[in-house]
Amino acid sequence: MLTKVKTIIPSLVALMAVTVAANAQEATFSTTNGSAVSTASLRGRVVVLLFGGTQDPQCRDEFKALGSLAERYRGKAVNIYWVSIDPASVSNDKLISPCGPTGSVAVLRDESRAGFKQFAGKKPQLPTIVILNQQGQPQGAPRGGFNPDSDLINELAAVIDGLLSAK
Repeated sequence: MLTKVKTIIPSLVALMAVTVAANAQEATFSTTNGSAVSTASLRGRVVVLLFGGTQDPQCRDEFKALGSLAERYRGKAVNIYWVSIDPASVSNDKLISPCGPTGSVAVLRDESRAGFKQFAGKKPQLPTIVILNQQGQPQGAPRGGFNPDSDLINELAAVIDGLLSAK
């Protein structure tokens, strides 16, 4: 009987790993210097993606909120990105300057909007915030819209803290 259990457990662990990988969502973005960042390469970390564009009048407030979140998780297994859905015709300088200094928030580009379409849900709205768990799976529904008067930082932090403590 013990031999069967020893045989079954590794099989179940392998099946669980395949199931987790199948549920993970993969996307690749480009950085402002042209290199690629894939969600697959970020597995093992909590990832916050805020999809937005330079046309968004609340862009500066979004960066400020993300910057506060980035400072809160500095040195922890958390990556925070502002993902621009602006077309390639928008230069990197124009991409960043309307929103102010990026500080500790990395900027990614999703010119084709493929990542945005994948993660934004059935009713896409800008901005959209998505949190990926350590397995690359979205944690909860995407959050659309941005209210600078909301308690966004603490709401996101509660999700991130839960993911970090579950590890």
